[in-house]
Amino acid sequence: MEQDAIYYLLKKVHEFYPVGMTTLAEYPGEKKIMEIIEKKINAMIAEEDTLGSALREAIKLSTGDYQLFDLSSRQFPCYLIGIFYEEDTSGDLSRRTFLLFTISLLCNCYTYFIHDYYRVFGQITFSQRRKMYPIDSVSLVSHASFEKIKPIVESVSMKIENILPTYKYVSHLQLFGSKVTGAAPYGKSIDDNPTQSYSIYHFLFDSYFEENPHVAP
Repeated sequence: MEQDAIYYLLKKVHEFYPVGMTTLAEYPGEKKIMEIIEKKINAMIAEEDTLGSALREAIKLSTGDYQLFDLSSRQFPCYLIGIFYEEDTSGDLSRRTFLLFTISLLCNCYTYFIHDYYRVFGQITFSQRRKMYPIDSVSLVSHASFEKIKPIVESVSMKIENILPTYKYVSHLQLFGSKVTGAAPYGKSIDDNPTQSYSIYHFLFDSYFEENPHVAP
């Protein structure tokens, strides 16, 4: 089943991106991406009742006292909704933890994971910081807070599948672990490096993350 999901997602990447032909202009799939984004953004500006607003309201019912962030206004064909879990600062190190739900508009799939975003203050240089901690860390069951967050995950997942009955959950491990070479996700560029690889998550779910976040189960 996992292999079937990867085949389906890889087919979708080729549908929207000219994989292996980086200089190919006006690829029909790329035009379709821009149309999907434009439709999404225009609906948000007009404050219309949309799939995104329905998802946001449904997820809000499961968050309790946690703060909810709707990041769907990003210039990418997806809905992205985050729940702020906690922030911790120890010495020069700051960590912000979110539970993120990403619903792709390029395929009938969604995913969720816990995202830790690290910042280092003080006299530590940027290069030293990168050696010490990843800026983005993505995980789920291995995260120390998973058992506390699990009820929210289960509740929100059920609501997403009620609103989108044709959608299937795909593990973040599959999405970040499966790489495609010879194309750049929407919003990124290859920068004269045709061997640069990006994950399926970057191509179909959200290209915001760094190319290689630290990924754990």
